Amino acid sequence: MREEINRLMDLQVIDRQLQELEQSLTSIAGRVDQLRDENQNNQAQLDRLTEQDKEITAARKKAERELAEGEVRIRNKRMRLTLVRNDKELQALTHEIESSKETNQRLESELLTSMEGADARTARIKELTEAIAKGRTDQAAAEKEIAAEVEELKSNIGKHRKSREKVAENVDASLLARYQMIFSRRAGVAVALATGGTCQGCRMRLPPQLYNEIQKHRQIHFCPNCQRVLYYKEQAEKPSS
Repeated sequence: MREEINRLMDLQVIDRQLQELEQSLTSIAGRVDQLRDENQNNQAQLDRLTEQDKEITAARKKAERELAEGEVRIRNKRMRLTLVRNDKELQALTHEIESSKETNQRLESELLTSMEGADARTARIKELTEAIAKGRTDQAAAEKEIAAEVEELKSNIGKHRKSREKVAENVDASLLARYQMIFSRRAGVAVALATGGTCQGCRMRLPPQLYNEIQKHRQIHFCPNCQRVLYYKEQAEKPSS
């Protein structure tokens, strides 16, 4: 049983090292992913603003053209006023002039509204364009910087997995399955020391009879509270005084 416990302890060491390596790999990849996400978000904002700016610019040019045409119509109609010969025609022409004035006032109001946000939009487009350029440079630099580190981590992970396979193949299948379940549920600690009548994994007192059995190394025992595999390590004898 001591050999079985030792294999589980070796397995736990390898698994914890694997866990740390994989977390490091995820963390490194996460840095690049974060930069990539930021660039994509900025690009999406830039695309929306650029399209919005195009639409507003087109609408403004159309309003300016219609406003200019309206001014021409008003001038022409005013000139026609001098040629009017009856009240009915005078009233109709006056109504047309007032209507044209109202249309022009509406167009002027729309132009002013579109111009109010133009400066802020232009500034934001410039800011996003610069941020995207810098972000792409930073992303390329980060990818280059971590490339060697990523390859080294992947290589180490591969070596640890091979070592794990060699150790795991000598562990009973049902015990291995239970170990793996405990390892995943107990923060990477599936095998715990039992000393002083206490499980060092969860700090709970063990039944005296169970603690005595653990010390005999006759079979695999589990903590009644946290379910971790328990082992006992003989303490060195104290020197006589």
